[in-house]
Amino acid sequence: MKRFLLAALLLLILSSCGYTMAGLNNEIPVKYYINTVHNDTIDSAIGDIMQLEVERFFLKYNELASYKQATYFMDIIISNLEYINPVLTATDQATSTYIAYNLTIIVTDIDGKEIYTWNTKTSTNFSITSDAGITLQTRDSKLKSNIEDDLTTFRLNISRKVYK
Repeated sequence: MKRFLLAALLLLILSSCGYTMAGLNNEIPVKYYINTVHNDTIDSAIGDIMQLEVERFFLKYNELASYKQATYFMDIIISNLEYINPVLTATDQATSTYIAYNLTIIVTDIDGKEIYTWNTKTSTNFSITSDAGITLQTRDSKLKSNIEDDLTTFRLNISRKVYK
């Protein structure tokens, strides 16, 4: 019991001096302003999904800011969208599809100087149903999940390379 109290007291003293335990502070000391989300695909819905997911993601980490409060500015480009139907039934009807896209995120400072560019190619599979509405919901759900994964990877990579 004495060891526990001593450890708790030591943590209290150290935390009052500005020290933090490793792994407890997951914040990157930056705020992003999203300049543009450029949809360079044939599907206009993809750009809208990307815009909403990017805003939601950076709000979750308290890293989205107005233009005047931003540390860095972000331009996001989604391109090379591919739809492929790889699985066919005996009657040659597609039962699943494959979607792939390229994502580029360019981060600049207040002077417009590029500080980081990140590129990835992402793909996902999903089932096709006879109900087109359900198929579109499934596609959108898969895209949202992939976008969140992409942004998580981007956030990790930029923190390792830029905010050391």
